[in-house]
Amino acid sequence: MAKEKINNQNLSFNDVFSSSGLTEKIGFTIMMLAIYRLGVHIPLYGIDQDALKSNPALSSGLMGLVDMFAGGALSALSIFALGIGPYITASIIMQLLVEVIPPLKDLQRHNGDEGRKQYQQISRFATLALAVIQSFALARFLDVARIAPEAGFNFYLTTVLVLTVSALLVMWIGEIITEKGIGNGASLLIFIGIASKLPIMISDTATAVRVGSSPQWGVITLVAIFMAITVLIILLQEGSRNLLILGAKRAGAQQKGHYLPLKINPAGVLPIIFASAVLFMPMQLLTFAGIQDKSVSILVRDFFAQIPGVTAMSGTALGNVGSWIAQRLEFVFSYNRVEHSIAYFILIVAFTFFYATIVTNPREIAENLKKGGSAIEGVKPGRATNDYLEKILSRIVFIGAMAIGLIAVLPIHAEQWCQVNTLGGLGSTSLIILVGVAIDTRNQLLAYVHSHRYQAKSLLS
Repeated sequence: MAKEKINNQNLSFNDVFSSSGLTEKIGFTIMMLAIYRLGVHIPLYGIDQDALKSNPALSSGLMGLVDMFAGGALSALSIFALGIGPYITASIIMQLLVEVIPPLKDLQRHNGDEGRKQYQQISRFATLALAVIQSFALARFLDVARIAPEAGFNFYLTTVLVLTVSALLVMWIGEIITEKGIGNGASLLIFIGIASKLPIMISDTATAVRVGSSPQWGVITLVAIFMAITVLIILLQEGSRNLLILGAKRAGAQQKGHYLPLKINPAGVLPIIFASAVLFMPMQLLTFAGIQDKSVSILVRDFFAQIPGVTAMSGTALGNVGSWIAQRLEFVFSYNRVEHSIAYFILIVAFTFFYATIVTNPREIAENLKKGGSAIEGVKPGRATNDYLEKILSRIVFIGAMAIGLIAVLPIHAEQWCQVNTLGGLGSTSLIILVGVAIDTRNQLLAYVHSHRYQAKSLLS
């Protein structure tokens, strides 16, 4: 294990690019990302650019973070305005349905490649349905906000058609990168979107310091916090508990073993992405529906006011509790609020545990070890192994979930304490995604290089 880590550190650029097919994979990935970035700059038809610039709804608050993930495509109202969002949302829904619908679970896990293809096809249809809904909601917002002055049937039809097809194209780009390129395609698309906003953020921060709207000490402190968080993220992503696996002991042969790594954060950046999507979705739909001028609490109040008997309860203890709940619900969807951070933290922890059970299933590991005649050192095969793995996983995933939740939430408030408002939440969700995706892509590069080395040695021997 130690020798393998040393070899990983000693890999040079020549080792990476001399691997057969790796240069083509990297070039293909860059080409696909370039096509995606090109689409970000192609505007929708029928948009009044002056009205768009005067309406900050698509570039502020939570929608500003959505726009960051899309690399500015939403605020610019390009053909890729929906970005990878419909695909991510569909993935969330499908993963939740897998746990409650046994046939879907069989397709994903027990029916081999054919079952996984069918499951992927269902996910694509779900992405199509969500893209149609979101594109229509965005067209409705453009109409109500008068950003599309000549909105009519043709505008609605064209906008829904273009945005839906573009969302499917983005989904295809993500899938084809995963299949033929390097790294996870969906994560790389979000990565490149965030990275494209970094030069603007740095320029805005420098301007804010120069004009005095942000203190110099605040920027220096925040940069130091970001650097410390980056180190913690790397340790979290790379950290694992290694269990010694011993094979069946044969007469006259020395018993050999290998290590089973249990990662502290097996889900990578997915809990961050999914938790963000869940919190962004309600406000995104409200904005697209053209009612962004109303707060969530007002909408909740108006909804309950239509129920007979509820209006009469205003001023009573029950009515006051309802008003308090409505206000807290609004705070949940308000960036920089404590209630939002609590909800964000809970969602991240929940998704981390959820994906840990999918990625690392103790029962399946115990069964596979027993079938292969192997066992964890000091643990009996079968039920005892399952119980031991569940105990170990619950502890290390708890540590990982709490750590990634705190890392995601604390920088949001650090920006407030340091009086720096030009980074748009970079220190929370975005920084974790940037570092996490970079580490995942690096690990895939190393795995490909080592696989190429192994194949070369096998052919020579």
